Amino acid sequence: MYKTESTFESAFIGQISLFANKNKKHEKSPDKTGTIELELSEAMKLAEYLTAHPGEQNYAGKTVVKLAINAWDKRSEGGTEYVGGTVWAKKPEAGVNDLPVF
Repeated sequence: MYKTESTFESAFIGQISLFANKNKKHEKSPDKTGTIELELSEAMKLAEYLTAHPGEQNYAGKTVVKLAINAWDKRSEGGTEYVGGTVWAKKPEAGVNDLPVF
C-alpha cells in the first residue's frame, strides 16, 4: 500500500493533474482543468472507503466525506506547466472507529 510522507497507510491513492484552461470562453470559466487518475484497484479501494465512511459536518452543516490533496507546481517534459499531486485518505487503524485526520 502507498505510504504518504507520514507513517500511516493510505486507504487509497490517486494522481491529480491540473492544467491552465486555454479555452476560457468567459470570465466564469475555470482557470485550470484536469483529472484525477486512479488505477482500477485503487478505485475499488476508494469505493470501499466512501461506502464505509460515516461522513462529517462541513462548515455549512452538510454531511460530507473529505479527501486530502497534496499538490506541487510541475513542468511536463514538453515544458507545459501544471499542478500535479495526489488525492488520498488515511486508512483507519484496525478496530478504531475514529475518522481520518488530515
